[in-house]
Order: sequence, then structure tokens, then C-alpha cells
Amino acid sequence: MPTEHKFKDPRVIFVRHGQTEWSKSGQHTSVTDLDLTAFGEMQMRKTGECLIGPSATNMIRPQNITKIFSSPRRRAKHTTELLLESVPSEIRDKIPIEYDDDIREWDYGKYEGKKPAEIRQSRLERGLDTSDRPWLIWRDGCEDGENYRQVTERVDRFINKVKSIHTKALEDCVPSDIIVVAHGHILRCLVARWVEREIDHDPKLMLDAGGVGVLSYQHHNIHEPAIYLSGAFTVPVEEQGADI
Repeated sequence: MPTEHKFKDPRVIFVRHGQTEWSKSGQHTSVTDLDLTAFGEMQMRKTGECLIGPSATNMIRPQNITKIFSSPRRRAKHTTELLLESVPSEIRDKIPIEYDDDIREWDYGKYEGKKPAEIRQSRLERGLDTSDRPWLIWRDGCEDGENYRQVTERVDRFINKVKSIHTKALEDCVPSDIIVVAHGHILRCLVARWVEREIDHDPKLMLDAGGVGVLSYQHHNIHEPAIYLSGAFTVPVEEQGADI
């Protein structure tokens, strides 16, 4: 007889950092080490209260967090702190946090701080693109920055790290929630690569600043990664920006 499955499958709960001045304006932000706006701080504090806790309405039980992976950028680190702010210190202090360079934002190179329309116009004027084939980061990458092959390599390396943790959790039949705090483009790459899609074209995914999503596995099988489409919750949106 098969063993009854009595625990939730391991999950990756990914969170885009809260609002910054450049996410609000729609400027590409990679290496520029901006912090959150006051709204971004409030946004992520409220998200943490809804996301993590003992209530039936919370998505994550604090004791089930195996690890938190954060981008090393200030905006991601601050978001991580705010997400955990309402967790009791005796539990919070036991949650391991790792700052992983593999989930830093896509390196935009010469496009740092620029808006998509500016980038497309500049490339068009310099003959790099045509009006019927405008710049697309997924296909064309960034001048003096990264292309999709380089991003794929580091995202896949990160996914393998996560799966090694989840493999053990499945073997031991214990819950394992891994929280990943990072950036808009790199998290969309993570989702696409999780289900083995190439990222040389637009994966048609949206993720606002402060957005949350879930990845898991079908049939309790580490070899069947899937995008988890249920378990959503809402945080009031009180301010709008361009948000790449």
C-alpha cells in the first residue's frame, strides 16, 4: 500500500522586493543599490503580516520555513527584514538567511537607470534594431550587461540548490517552505526555468513590486516542478507606479 501523503509539498514562495523610486518610475535597476520608498516599507510590512504567521489565513507557518534566499541588494535585504518583522524573535532568529548572488537582478549594463522606451529609441537610432523588430531583453540582452544564456546559467544553478533541499524534505516527509526575495526580471526567469522554459523570448509573466508567487511540484515528485496557481492573497494597493 502506498504511504498516505500527510504534509504539504515543498514550496518556493518568491517575493519581489517592495517599491523603490526606480520601480515606481519604470527605470531598470540592477546594480544601483536603492532602498525601499516609505510606501515600499509599508507594503512589505503588511505583506509579511499576511504571508507568515500561525493563522489559517496565513500562507506560511514560520516553523515550516527551511531557508530564506535573498538577493544581496539593499532593497531585497530590507524587504526580507520587513517580511519577518511580525514573526516572534524566538522563531525568527532560527530561520537561516542566505544572500545569494545567483538571484541578483539581470545585469542591465548600459541600460541601468533607463526606461524601456529610452532603450528602444537609442538602439533604433544607432541601427541596432528596426522599427518592426524592437529591442527585447529576453532575446537581445543588454549592452555591457547580461544575455539570456548567462542568466539561465545562474538561475539553473540556484534551482538545483533549492531542489537539493526539497529532495531531502520529501525523503524525510517534512514540510519545507523556501522564501526567495529578489527582483522583477530575475524572478520571472526563475519561474520560467522552474518549468524548463527557455528565456530567449518573453515568458509573458507579470510581477509587480511586492508581488508574491508560489512554485512547487506535481504528484509529490521532485522531477515534476510546477507553478502553483492557488493560495493567493491580497494586500491593499495604495499607490501605483510603472513597475517593470
